[in-house]
Amino acid sequence: MRRVIAKGAEAILYLEDWLGLTVLVKERMPKAYRDPAFDKAIRLRRTINEARLMIKAHGLGVPVPDVYDVDLANTRIRMRYIESVTLNELLFKLGYGEGSLRLMARMGELLGILHRNGILHGDPTPANVLVKDSECWLIDFGLGEEANPTWDDRYLHRVALDLNVLLRSLESNHGPHSGELFKAFLGGYSSVVGSSNADNAVRYVRRLRSLARYMTGRLL
Repeated sequence: MRRVIAKGAEAILYLEDWLGLTVLVKERMPKAYRDPAFDKAIRLRRTINEARLMIKAHGLGVPVPDVYDVDLANTRIRMRYIESVTLNELLFKLGYGEGSLRLMARMGELLGILHRNGILHGDPTPANVLVKDSECWLIDFGLGEEANPTWDDRYLHRVALDLNVLLRSLESNHGPHSGELFKAFLGGYSSVVGSSNADNAVRYVRRLRSLARYMTGRLL
């Protein structure tokens, strides 16, 4: 059995019957516009990196799909299939009351655990959070990376990139409610990384956004 459930720019996701289990497979597909050897090297590196980050996150107690198999020859990751809705979908469904704010705070705690341990997710949006049995599960570490969590200028800049991706997603999808959702997220986040680190990260987010406005203005 193989049923495609999503296609992205980099990979396809499909369900597969594997050793008696229904698993989710993420397979990075070749890109015809790249040199074949270079293309394989990129897909191999990204597959290894994503699997490694998921396994490390799991070891830190962050709910992520269990990695069952890493098929390097075909650049595939077989993982637990979690049948659920995304946090983004739930925010639209539940509205912006206590339940949504609680889930955003939980997302903040989980991203805080990653950042405290040097894992940058790369694309931490509510669309990359699954909610099952009132728990948040982080998915799609394809753009993730590791760094030394020193909380110095260099690390804060990288953390701010993660937080800015989240904030932009909230503003795009949830408009006037983005502020309260982000505030709830920061409540959970600061409870893990500490208020000083969280405040500094937010200051760096402001710097990124002011620079983006400046550069946009220069281009016009």
